[in-house]
Amino acid sequence: MDNHLNAALRAILEAVTEFLPVSSTGHLFLFSHFFPFSGLGDLADAFEDLYDIFIQSGAILSVIFLYRKKLGSESLLAYQYFVGKTQDRTGFLFFQSILIGILPILVLGFLGKSFLDVIKQRADLLFIIGLAWLVGGIVMLVVELFATKKEPEELHIPNAKQSLLIGFFQCFALIPGVSRSAATIISARFLGIGKKDSAEYSFFLAVPVLLIAGLYKLYKHRSILTADTLSLLLFGSLISFLLCIFVIKLFLSFLRRRSFASFGVYRIILGLVTIHYFYRFHTS
Repeated sequence: MDNHLNAALRAILEAVTEFLPVSSTGHLFLFSHFFPFSGLGDLADAFEDLYDIFIQSGAILSVIFLYRKKLGSESLLAYQYFVGKTQDRTGFLFFQSILIGILPILVLGFLGKSFLDVIKQRADLLFIIGLAWLVGGIVMLVVELFATKKEPEELHIPNAKQSLLIGFFQCFALIPGVSRSAATIISARFLGIGKKDSAEYSFFLAVPVLLIAGLYKLYKHRSILTADTLSLLLFGSLISFLLCIFVIKLFLSFLRRRSFASFGVYRIILGLVTIHYFYRFHTS
């Protein structure tokens, strides 16, 4: 497969799955398992690792673009609160919830980066991803079954304790196949936060987390940056950005009518198929 076509298909897959609770990392690994980049020689493994993380920058930009007014107004309120021009703590609490929510995964991701790299090289990684899809799907169905049916009328900003709990649950996303958005959404729903607010809080947590992960991978693999690899990275990020705008709008529209249960069912089916494939073709 031509590398630009490969890059485009991965970017489409990333855009469709990044903010849905189904694990974009798991889907991208599954795709690369069957369709790796070609003609990169010794750079292949490093570029595979870099590309699938870096194209998330497009997803980040889509959130910033779609929520630019909200982010701008919250930033202004936070600034005015800090300089004493207002007693309105809304902006401050908004950014506080994001900061607290990302701290656990940043700390654990940094301390355990060597261990996490080992996981990604395991021969049974496909089984791990399939199991994560399966278990995550079951948990999602259970949580949705008991989640509060009545949605809050006003935007719910997680308090410090809720943000920290969601942040700890987000750490499970370091395991391939768990899904960062699934971990945050499921934990937010468990805490009684509404569907739309759970999804949007997951979006906002994604911005700093994915930005830092992308910058780290870019620095780690800086030696492989050439005109060819950069063009693929930018090409994929642009596709991801444009498509993510559409996917986020569609996702929120979907949540107005339906619950997260259908994503749980999808995860269970995909997990069972992946586990079956692993035992059928990768074990003797």
